[in-house]
Amino acid sequence: MFIIGDILLFLTTALVFSITCLCVLLHVRSRDSYTRGFLAFLIPLCLQMFLTMLYAYIPRVYPPELLTGDIYRYFCLSATLVSIFLTTLMLFTMSRYLISLLPATEKEKSLGKTILGFLILAFLILSLLIIIGRSEGDWIYAMDLTFSYHLFSGSVFMILHGFTSLYYRKKAQGWEQERLLTGISATFIPLLVLFPLDMIFFWNHAFKFTYLSFAAFAVYLYYFISRRYFLTYEAVHENTVSLQTEFLQEHEVSNREQEIIALLIKGLSNHEIAEKLFISPNTVKTHIKNIYAKLGVSNRVLLFSLLQKKSKP
Repeated sequence: MFIIGDILLFLTTALVFSITCLCVLLHVRSRDSYTRGFLAFLIPLCLQMFLTMLYAYIPRVYPPELLTGDIYRYFCLSATLVSIFLTTLMLFTMSRYLISLLPATEKEKSLGKTILGFLILAFLILSLLIIIGRSEGDWIYAMDLTFSYHLFSGSVFMILHGFTSLYYRKKAQGWEQERLLTGISATFIPLLVLFPLDMIFFWNHAFKFTYLSFAAFAVYLYYFISRRYFLTYEAVHENTVSLQTEFLQEHEVSNREQEIIALLIKGLSNHEIAEKLFISPNTVKTHIKNIYAKLGVSNRVLLFSLLQKKSKP
């Protein structure tokens, strides 16, 4: 089972790292609350996975004499504290993100975040007291306790979110919210089954089936967000510009620039726009640069998003 655990740990870490990189690129282009909230817990999860890899492989790579000195003990203490704080931060940011997605009132969300904040603070304090107290200065043992049980036990929070999402699913406002809540419940409720499997097969291994739930959630949410941008932001209705003539004129967007925006919405490249309007590609680039400056955006995704928001009543 150790070989299977090693393979699963490597694959899960690679998957989470890949999703993190893709989400960073998506956030650079969109810079909205969806991707920002996603990265707030995805980055700590990615760092935690890398730290788990170090915990799993360093004792196998370095000779035994190097694993008994002060340097290694300091590493164990540092890895223990960093892992505890990363796990707590990940659970906190993920929980707040999931609460923000619920179709609840602002008062209910605020109360939920406050209660959750106290619970996770208590979880952090208890984690430090229990792990450091039980280790009695043996930092190698403290690190073993942390990577074997800390994230494993903290995942109980995610089971609660799974059932909460299932409850609120019937109150979802639109298909987007319904799909999100369905994905959350389908991802984290199975932890009830994964916990016993971890205790049977991976109790003494750094890898836990619990990681699969977090990785599956990252994949699901990235798929949802990317699909939302590619199908919604980049498929802007052709009448958007005509509906926003007054808005564009207020920002001193010229008629020629409005023509270019309309062609951008249709998906034409700079070269195709140049041929369509009988101007040079460099002139198109200059017009697009001026459009971005006047509307305060930096790329097409942000431009389409802005036009969509302004076209809504």
